Amino acid sequence: MTRKSDANVRKIIGTAAMALAVPTAASAATAPAPLLTEKTAVSTSAAKRNTRQTLRDEANPELFPLKLRPSLSAGAEVAEKPIQVKVMDADGRRILLARAHGNITLGPLPAGEYKLQLRSGGTTEEHALKLGTGKRGLLRYELGA
Repeated sequence: MTRKSDANVRKIIGTAAMALAVPTAASAATAPAPLLTEKTAVSTSAAKRNTRQTLRDEANPELFPLKLRPSLSAGAEVAEKPIQVKVMDADGRRILLARAHGNITLGPLPAGEYKLQLRSGGTTEEHALKLGTGKRGLLRYELGA
């Protein structure tokens, strides 16, 4: 290989590498913009832990379990019947639909206001519930007891 052909090959390889590294206009328009985060100097280990926890909290919103239990007055027969649980958000959109018996844990769901519809046989119950920090996320149901 001569020096001229070697230089031409290097130019071709460099152009190909640049074409692979630079996204096309169509893919750049549809791809989400990268998030820029500001890094600050952290000197103590406690500050480092707090910074990591904050980053984790921002990446994953807090989620809460929803627990459904038969009421104490409902008796064992209610706990043994299958029930259908429909969880809807504040706008009435269905979030979750499940069929279960007795004690149920659903979710975890993000904090917010929910409407629950419980159905067993011909009996239906509707409940409004808030999930969030400081809320138990526990609902006692009757269903015809």
